[in-house]
Amino acid sequence: PSSLREQTLRCLDRLPKMSPMLTQLLGQLSRRNCEINDLVETVERDPMLSGQILRLANSAIFGRLRPVSSVRHAVAMIGTAALRKFALGSSISNLFSRTKMAKNFSVRRFNVHSVATATLLELLSEELSFESGQDAFLAGLLHDVGKLLIAVSLPRQYDDILALTAVNGATLIEAERDVIGIDHAELSALAISRWELSEGIQAAAADHHQPPEPSGKPKLSLGVHHADAYINHLGMSVLAIPLPCQKAETLDIPGLAFSQDRVLAAFEQEIHTLGNLFH
Repeated sequence: PSSLREQTLRCLDRLPKMSPMLTQLLGQLSRRNCEINDLVETVERDPMLSGQILRLANSAIFGRLRPVSSVRHAVAMIGTAALRKFALGSSISNLFSRTKMAKNFSVRRFNVHSVATATLLELLSEELSFESGQDAFLAGLLHDVGKLLIAVSLPRQYDDILALTAVNGATLIEAERDVIGIDHAELSALAISRWELSEGIQAAAADHHQPPEPSGKPKLSLGVHHADAYINHLGMSVLAIPLPCQKAETLDIPGLAFSQDRVLAAFEQEIHTLGNLFH
């Protein structure tokens, strides 16, 4: 594990850099009230993302009789809310689009889980005053990017980790530490640091499996922890079969009172098209 940990950490040196355009896109789309003109202008500067959005607009989901050939037309058809989720979810995995991954890793599952967690966490942050609450969407989006890094940098070991959880019932964190000497939460935080994103997003990723108990203003990692577990319970997991220890049947957060019904009703309204977006 110690040598594999060093190998994994060396992969951080080869981590694809975020372009200024992508950083700008993340900033724009992380705001719920982003302007359609700003979205179109930014998306048009990313050829890969533009192509994906045009393919989405021309897919069977929207049942178009005539082809959509402009990003502006595609954005108008898809809608800013759906585009926001799709563009943010795709933007991270696009960084690794030319890299071979572990056979048991699915970019589609990763994108769906990440965007669903981000959406639910953002809704939670509107009910609860998390520290760094303005970073809620990006924190939810990036909390599991360490899993993506393991699948890319150590594909055989990624499959070994999954086998270990199946054989002896270890948690994913325990299996990762046993096999490669580091876990995906720590890797996520290191990647976020390399991308020079905020310390609040880094801390939320690093601590999302063991968040501190609420004392005063709750930490964003506490929200990530509960949103992540609930999304796994709904079946939108990075893993093909989510581990029992990663799931939670309710969104209850001990020590914090909020309207769970209101959050889940808003979440259901926002998320019903998510699976189709990442078909």
